[in-house]
Amino acid sequence: MEKFRKNYLNRQLTPWMVLIIILGSALPALCLDRNTEATSEIIAPATINDKGDYGILINSRQYGISESTIILDLMGKAISLCDLPIPCEALVEYQMIAGQAPVCLRIEVRRLLEDSKDSR
Repeated sequence: MEKFRKNYLNRQLTPWMVLIIILGSALPALCLDRNTEATSEIIAPATINDKGDYGILINSRQYGISESTIILDLMGKAISLCDLPIPCEALVEYQMIAGQAPVCLRIEVRRLLEDSKDSR
């Protein structure tokens, strides 16, 4: 009877253990895969119409600015968001992350537009 019980338990538990191991390793991999869908895209030329605490506005769409965003003026000198002239034409590199608003990686001012205001 003891031998029967061991064989029966081994035959019943082994497939369940294998299934638990497979699912336990596959589910985290699927979750991690979603976070790696970040893609970098470039808008050239982009007309930046407005700026504020939220970031910049291009064609009625908001693009966030982070601490690592590089903003360059016409001369290629690094400037802050406060010093970005509005409106202007710029090359804007941004990153799309699934489920989030786009975030600017780099902004290069290419041309000042009529009535551009520079806060410097």
